[in-house]
Amino acid sequence: MITGIQVFDVPFHWVNDGEKRLDASFYAQDVIAARIVLDKVAAKVKIANLKDIVKDIFMPALKITIPFCDNGQEYLTQSEVEFFLPRARKRLNINKIDDPERWKVKSGFLLISQSGTIGRVTMATKYLEKFVISPNLIRVVAEENLRGYIYAFLSSWFGQALIKSLQYGITVKHILPHHLYNIPIPRIQDLEKEINQKILEAHKLREEAQELLLKAEEMIYSELGLPRIDEDDIEYFGGKIGRIIKAFEIKASELDYRLDASYHEPILNLIKENLKNKEKEGKFQLKQLGNGVGKVFDLPTYKRIYVKSTEGYPILSGTHLRQLKLYDLKYISGRSFYKKGKSVLEKYKVKEGWILITERGTTGVIALVTKCWDGWLASHNILRVIPQNVNPGYLLAYLNTEYAQYQLKSKELGAVVKVLDPKDMENILVPIPKDKTLEDKIGSLVIDAYNKKDLANQIEENAIKYLEEILKKIAEEAK
Repeated sequence: MITGIQVFDVPFHWVNDGEKRLDASFYAQDVIAARIVLDKVAAKVKIANLKDIVKDIFMPALKITIPFCDNGQEYLTQSEVEFFLPRARKRLNINKIDDPERWKVKSGFLLISQSGTIGRVTMATKYLEKFVISPNLIRVVAEENLRGYIYAFLSSWFGQALIKSLQYGITVKHILPHHLYNIPIPRIQDLEKEINQKILEAHKLREEAQELLLKAEEMIYSELGLPRIDEDDIEYFGGKIGRIIKAFEIKASELDYRLDASYHEPILNLIKENLKNKEKEGKFQLKQLGNGVGKVFDLPTYKRIYVKSTEGYPILSGTHLRQLKLYDLKYISGRSFYKKGKSVLEKYKVKEGWILITERGTTGVIALVTKCWDGWLASHNILRVIPQNVNPGYLLAYLNTEYAQYQLKSKELGAVVKVLDPKDMENILVPIPKDKTLEDKIGSLVIDAYNKKDLANQIEENAIKYLEEILKKIAEEAK
């Protein structure tokens, strides 16, 4: 007997409509369930195609080679758009692309991932307007009185099932703008207004959260008098050619038993010089992270027994630390933490006010544990920092600055997979304001930002669940 195969019938008009798809995934179980519910809903309310209720659905022309450069406009990838406060790792020569305005977005645009992980929906914030955005995101432009409702429907299990059914490709899955044209959207006036209001409220909270983080970071520099880091101020060995490959000299007495070049980058000397010079002005006291500022530690690996959300504890991965809202959250059983008949679960839980830092792979991604995450679990690939005698929000704001990030990256070990060692992290220099009021003011901005993000996610989650429940109820009444 063959197992693991779904066998099912579909109405012929489903095959004959649209693009006449013959791939089975187009008619998967969740897709059929969504179609059945929406067919029943259509008997009681009006259904409109997405293309008929929005202003535009488009994406920039895909290029085989994107013209990256050193001094162009900041560019965000498909995945980076999902981050809480994304930082551009690449720059693009906007003069070498066709119709560059189509590569940008405005606040309120709905962005839908069109390759790899299909169908993730993001509403662009004001912060994203300064970037050039990957062409791998489909732009949906809708009026303000509808965009929140459309966002909620496309993010619901109905919308996600329908979007993912449209994907094509063997190795890397894709969708294109025209695939979204005929996605059915139920038109229920009172529901539209209510859901739209809730989603726009969540969107506003996210914009405010990003603005608070930016303000906190700016205050670190302005209030402590720290100059911005500029690599143009660094002198490399060998002049212009040496600058390209970042060649430099170092005394044998300064090696500290480390022969990896990144540990000794000249920019680290500039950072230490700036910090020590500004410390003399009396605005802050310079301390090492492990010297009464924060306790840094990691935990050993453990066997994971994955379970349903109602049966276990949510576990944060390194990817979750940077996301604006959590995708692909998994849950593990408390049985995973039994050693010699005794549970060690409690020591693996994270606590409100802790700071989490990715330890392996992409190191240095930082997040604050809020009340929402209190008592959750976190991967063993994440470092825990327990702030001591310092506002956790202030410490996180500083650790996200270039002053801390360059220091942190210099501590990486490993050739293929980069790793941070908690012991090495302890000597990162941290400026502690002598004015406790200033420290708390900066810290409160960060804490407020994370709380707004959590509230936005809760409002959005509740709105989407409510939408799903109403549509199911209408379908049941239509029997």
